[in-house]
Amino acid sequence: MKQGFLIFIALFFASSSLSAQESTAKTTNWGIGFRQIWLDYQSPLQTDLFKDLNTDFENMGHGAEIVFHKGIKKYLDISIPLRLGANSFPIDSFGRTNPSTMFYGADALFKLHTARTRFLSPYIVFGAGGMMNNRERKADLQFPAGIGIDFRLGQGVYFNAESKYRYALSDLHSSIQHSLGFMFDFGGAKKEEKPVELPPADSDGDGIIDKDDKCPNVKGLAALNGCPDADGDGIADADDECPNEKGTVALKGCPVRDADGDGVQDADDKCPNEKGPSTNDGCPIKDRDGDGYNDDIDDCPDIKGTVNGCPDADGDGTIDPKDKCPNVKGLLEHDGCPDTDGDGIVDSQDKCPNKVGPKSNKGCPEMKKEDKARLTFATKNIQFNTAKTTLASSSIAIMDEIAGLMLKYPDYSLSISGHTDSVGSSSSNLKLSEGRAKTCYNYLVKKGVSPNRMSHAGYGETQPIADNMTKAGRKMNRRVEFNMYLR
Repeated sequence: MKQGFLIFIALFFASSSLSAQESTAKTTNWGIGFRQIWLDYQSPLQTDLFKDLNTDFENMGHGAEIVFHKGIKKYLDISIPLRLGANSFPIDSFGRTNPSTMFYGADALFKLHTARTRFLSPYIVFGAGGMMNNRERKADLQFPAGIGIDFRLGQGVYFNAESKYRYALSDLHSSIQHSLGFMFDFGGAKKEEKPVELPPADSDGDGIIDKDDKCPNVKGLAALNGCPDADGDGIADADDECPNEKGTVALKGCPVRDADGDGVQDADDKCPNEKGPSTNDGCPIKDRDGDGYNDDIDDCPDIKGTVNGCPDADGDGTIDPKDKCPNVKGLLEHDGCPDTDGDGIVDSQDKCPNKVGPKSNKGCPEMKKEDKARLTFATKNIQFNTAKTTLASSSIAIMDEIAGLMLKYPDYSLSISGHTDSVGSSSSNLKLSEGRAKTCYNYLVKKGVSPNRMSHAGYGETQPIADNMTKAGRKMNRRVEFNMYLR
């Protein structure tokens, strides 16, 4: 029984796929059918719905159905089956039954056809219904749902196979119902009307269908792919710069014109109303500003000048319109701006305009390697009295070195940041780090370093550079960092 049920499901989906390829389906007015039914009350009681599908027919209920159905839509029917039969009706979940119980009932169902063809019509069925038996004598509300297939045998005659699960409000009365039988259609079948094929659209009525018409909403000519040509010069209006005057392709649909008679067509004449040579685009040779440079070669035709007809106020060879420093002598390669120290960086961008330095260091001299090394040494060796912000005596000489470096490199600024290990509370550590950074700041101010060149901050235990779980790590984390930089 299990193998047959699975084959039926496979056949249902295969027929759905095949029937979906045909479109000459028919819908039926009404019909009647007769079916043998089998009811299985054992499988629904199992944990696995399909576990006991191989139950023998002898252990299943048997009966018959008479079915009335009516087609209401192309793929939708209403079906009303009436059934009568006998079976061993279950009375509890332990498998005890009332033998030879008579049952009878009726359903109201929807049949939703996945497709309808000349020979096959698979469908899904669902709805509501009721069952009664002669022992309990009470109606049992049920909700059946399943699948089925109609096989056409002849005009209005079908072989029907259907399986559905009947869910009952009482779990003991839920069942799986299988049925086989014949269906007969009456009342005349209505052929599906084929859609009327409309002629291809031609929105503007010019005889050129829209898919081939480049101007589908305006009447046009076939030679121009449906686009109009108002002046009849063979150039579509959309591409014609003079759509109401006949012209030539070379002039984009415009006629040949030379208003000033200088031999240069108006379309190419920059001075169409003044005679001039073609070498000057049809314009007369003029020197409006009287600086000796004709307007056609004068970069500043309305301002007297000495360099290509343009002024150069600072006399550095870069004309004022292109001189980024027009009032200060500069170099051509720097757009007229000066580079006092000659390091390739103009003074306006040079942090040290009177000292040679690389562009990577903003035009300032770079710190010597040994001086950078002293800063690194200071970061690792500045010490303070335990849990205090006062400098240890061993750190005084190091602080004097840092003051000397700040005086040696007057273009640099200094940031001072204090850090602690994780011993103690985070709030006390933050306060301690801020105090130690401030101590270093105050010391350097006393040594002559301008406060405007320095900043200080404390970060407590938040930025460790070593493991705080070890003594060596905690010592490395107790530090003050010094960073010299260019603003």
